[in-house]
Amino acid sequence: MTNTNFPDLGYGGQIEYLTMADGTRIRTACWPSNDKSKGIVVFVNGHREFMEKYTEFFPDILARDYALYALDNRGQGLSDRLLDDRLKSHTETFDVFSSDLNEFISRSVLSDSRAQAIPIYLVAHSMGGHICLRYLHDYQGVVSKAIIMAPMIEFNLGGAVIGAILKFLIRFAIRLGFAEKFAFGQKNPPSKSHSSIKQKFLTHDDRRYAVEAEIIKSRPDLYVGGATFGWLSAALDSIEKIRTPGYLNKITIPVLAVLAGKDTVVNTQTSLKIFSGQPNFKVVTIDGARHEIYREIDQYRDQLWREIDGFLAVE
Repeated sequence: MTNTNFPDLGYGGQIEYLTMADGTRIRTACWPSNDKSKGIVVFVNGHREFMEKYTEFFPDILARDYALYALDNRGQGLSDRLLDDRLKSHTETFDVFSSDLNEFISRSVLSDSRAQAIPIYLVAHSMGGHICLRYLHDYQGVVSKAIIMAPMIEFNLGGAVIGAILKFLIRFAIRLGFAEKFAFGQKNPPSKSHSSIKQKFLTHDDRRYAVEAEIIKSRPDLYVGGATFGWLSAALDSIEKIRTPGYLNKITIPVLAVLAGKDTVVNTQTSLKIFSGQPNFKVVTIDGARHEIYREIDQYRDQLWREIDGFLAVE
């Protein structure tokens, strides 16, 4: 392990690059437990994200006396990109993401000196929430509770008819050999005009949103332009898997799903529908919040933390 301060987060975080079974290097970070730690939080970020985006959320976790472990998902952040063009977010299957998470937990989290004495919690955003559901289905008996914020259960594609057409076009593009090509509208340079449009989908908070642009300006290698047809096709396959009848029944630990009432990135109504029949799922919608609740204005962000604190306090 390389013992260095995590430059944008502080608190003495340690960086470690883990090499997965297929040779992909994953960047991880940890703030190990101490005698006061109430539990260990394993955080999984969303699509095109990187750990530095959580410069406010991570310290909030640490201030609550939780140890913290996090990673950049393969293909984004400072983990290995899967294509020569670093701007392309690509994968052939979402199976690798849950496998990476399992290896990270097995090799790093469970090596924490107190991992056997205090509970382990999964906390995740968007695509990270999707990955967590895949992990919890496939690898049971390690995590005590999970919190998924605005989970990627279905893309918000603008209605059933438009969605069906777009899904057909994505599958057709794969058959034509375009798996590694940018999908429609995904080739996005880190420009001010693109950033201002993107913000309207993610958060009402101008100040918190501006932090991301400053981070990318100082560390441009963190940036990912958008998804390939291959990534989108793999995501659709994985979404179908999660929505298979009986799939979520295999997840028996308590799960808190916090949904954003004004989400235009993922479909909140679909999440409500598939989670409502699960007795171990607590589903909360924060009315008015956009997709990235963790960096929303205080009105919505405070609601998120009240739900998280209450959920983790109940044994």
